[in-house]
Amino acid sequence: MTEKYWGPEEIVKKKKEYIIPCLYHFYQEPVQMVKGEGQYLFDSTGRKYLDFFAGVSVINAGHCHPEITEHICRQVKTLQHVCNIYLTQPMLELAEKLAEITPGRLQKSFFCNSGTEANEGALLLAKIATGRSELLGLQDGLCGRTYLTMSLTGLRFWRTDSNPAGGISFVPNAYCYRCPLNLSYPACDIACAEQVRQVIETSTSGEVAALIIEPIQGNAGIVTPPPEYFPRLKEILDEYGALLIVDEVQSGFGRTGKWFAIENWDVEPDIMTMAKALGNGVPIGVFTALPEIADRYTRPGASTLGGNPVSMTAGLATLDVIEKEGLVQNAAKLGVYLR
Repeated sequence: MTEKYWGPEEIVKKKKEYIIPCLYHFYQEPVQMVKGEGQYLFDSTGRKYLDFFAGVSVINAGHCHPEITEHICRQVKTLQHVCNIYLTQPMLELAEKLAEITPGRLQKSFFCNSGTEANEGALLLAKIATGRSELLGLQDGLCGRTYLTMSLTGLRFWRTDSNPAGGISFVPNAYCYRCPLNLSYPACDIACAEQVRQVIETSTSGEVAALIIEPIQGNAGIVTPPPEYFPRLKEILDEYGALLIVDEVQSGFGRTGKWFAIENWDVEPDIMTMAKALGNGVPIGVFTALPEIADRYTRPGASTLGGNPVSMTAGLATLDVIEKEGLVQNAAKLGVYLR
């Protein structure tokens, strides 16, 4: 098996020679992954691993799921690509399906290629819809790898540029285990949410376009807010006319026992972003919004690869597998067991 692969030493050598060094591998002795099957990965020596990381929250339906793979291969052989300025059916089928499973009245979508791109598009939509430019981010949040999304990232490790964009203010996260305000839940009365009001009043013009937030923060340490947090937060944002952008890039598609993590708080986002597990390994991203917000975005906008038939087919097949195999319900059941 090893004869057909370079092996980790040669790959690390070539990586240093040809890849920009910002791309870390995080292991002192990395292995070369060559195959995936269900919940397992295999390295170049044939060793088998149980993939608890799920490809960084991507492989919700398992590696190389045969049904998803079959649909992808069939589409590749039929029509691999046209830009989304042309009419294709898979994009509309997936948009309709997302309108069915996303919370509340979320309905109109724009497809792109990654979570970063989805978040960037959502932020642009929020600015267009409100006519405002200032933004709020969450401490310890991770938004993406573009200049704006890195500027809204509340983790210094992931902010490459030491001079972030202006017009951004950060609010405390709802981390009850290590409260940033040194308070204790529930006696705190959700002071972290109330801090949003104070930040808007003292650190902004008062005209904030949106707050972007992961319902469960991933890179921060799987930070899960208490039940009262999101309802209170939405009330405060509504009071100031600011939109709530919910970033479901890592937490979506059944990982919390519901289709989307924000459903655990019964709050309707104004805009929601998705990626990762929607394609089960195929590059994909999307932001979706309430119709009255989406309809404000009327100037020309397209994506060369966003909405391409292969990615859309992968998304449809992935959602079908998640439903048929009861993966959302299974996550809820196992979540209770693991707690």
